[in-house]
Formats: sequence, structure tokens, C-alpha cells
Amino acid sequence: MSYPYFFIKKDGVTGNEIIVKEELNHLINVLRIRKGDRVEVSDNNKYRYRTEVTGVNRSEVTLLIRERIKIFRILPQIVLFQCILKKNAMEIAIQKTVEIGIDRIVPVFSSRVIVNNKKIENKIKRWQKIAEESSKQCKRDFICKISPSVNIYNVEAPEFDVFYIPYEVYDRVKNKEINYPGILGSIGSKISSAKSIGYIIGPEGGFEEKEVSFFKKSGAIAVNFGKKILRSETASVYFLSIVDYILGNKSKK
Repeated sequence: MSYPYFFIKKDGVTGNEIIVKEELNHLINVLRIRKGDRVEVSDNNKYRYRTEVTGVNRSEVTLLIRERIKIFRILPQIVLFQCILKKNAMEIAIQKTVEIGIDRIVPVFSSRVIVNNKKIENKIKRWQKIAEESSKQCKRDFICKISPSVNIYNVEAPEFDVFYIPYEVYDRVKNKEINYPGILGSIGSKISSAKSIGYIIGPEGGFEEKEVSFFKKSGAIAVNFGKKILRSETASVYFLSIVDYILGNKSKK
């Protein structure tokens, strides 16, 4: 049976009791929880709890801990550097990669990003809320973190055991696409022992050549999707899905 699931603050846990003061409207008016109901929660730190509701009022909900389960961050940790997209596309990229299991998302300003950077702090707050809702919806142990935005030339690819830059390229002389070997074959052997994986996805207009050159010089591995030219938000999800498949979903357990 599936029970309601959400995240709590670790300081709300005292002994075998949890006091919840956040999300009261959702718990009481949407989920309509009552005394005796079962609820699962994560403290986004060390434990996941299976609990029973013992008290409900307008200021707080009280939970009795029935089972305490240790949680761990499973390796490899996977980070998406997402060049900032238009509103709906960016939100889709965040929502779906969080559901698959991305550990962290870093918004990136590249040359062809058209979003106004003066409003970026408010956007990051909204993106974090979307990440939290998606983390809750798919019952992750940990909330996906949306990091502060960075300029593309401040992305440190060498910090990762392996870093990928998926993009489409063209032969300027023949004016046709250049296809790399199949993506499954090109990345499978490199990520099996990695403890950290990073990848960057370009904006709607793609990368500039100097940006691609910067990453190649930094040790990033260039890959593409064969003949497929995908939307940016689709590429973010598609690449992560392949990595997740190769890893055998172990990063989600």
C-alpha cells in the first residue's frame, strides 16, 4: 500500500515523535489525514520514517515513529549543468530529471541563453520548489538541490570523474551532420566505476563553438544522439535515462 510521503526538518524529530508544522494545508485539507493514518517521511539527512498520525490540529501534526530506516547517498552522484531555458522548458527539464534521480542541478548562463539574469534568484526559488515537489512525488530519500547559477566558463568539468557534453555537430565543408558512435557504446565503460558524473545541456540555440572547445580542453567527453536533434529539455532527460539504465538504476535505490 502506498502512503502519503513528504519531507520534514530533522529538528522536528524528538525521540519517537515527529512534530510537523509545514505543509499543514496539504496534509489536512488535501490529503485529509486523520489520527491512525500511516505516513512516510524523510528528514533529507539520515533517516526515512514510517509513522502513524497521533494528533492533528490547525498548528501542527504529530507523528509516532513506527520504523526508522537509515538512508544513504548512493554513488555515483550525478549533476546536470542545464543552460537556462525558457520557463516551461526549464521546468520540464527539472521536473523530469528529478523524477529519474538527478542529484543536483546547476543553472548555467551560456552565450545563447536569453533569460534575464536580474530575476535569477526568484527563478531558482521556484525551481527548487519544483524539485522538492518532484522529489516528494517519486518518494526520493533526498531532495534534489538546485544550486546557484554560474557562467558557462566557470563550470569545473575536471571536478568530476567523468563529464559529458552532448551536442550536435556539422561538417562545415559537406554541410552535413557528423555522427559519433552510438551513445550507449561510448559511455558505458567510463561510468561504471565513477563516483561523480557531470553533464551539460545547451540552451534552445545550442552551444557556440568556443564553448564546446572550452569543455573539450577541460577533459569533457563530447557525445551526440546520432541523427536525433532533440529539444534541450528532452536531451537533459534522454541522456540521464541512458546513464540510469547503464547504472542499473542503482542511484535510485
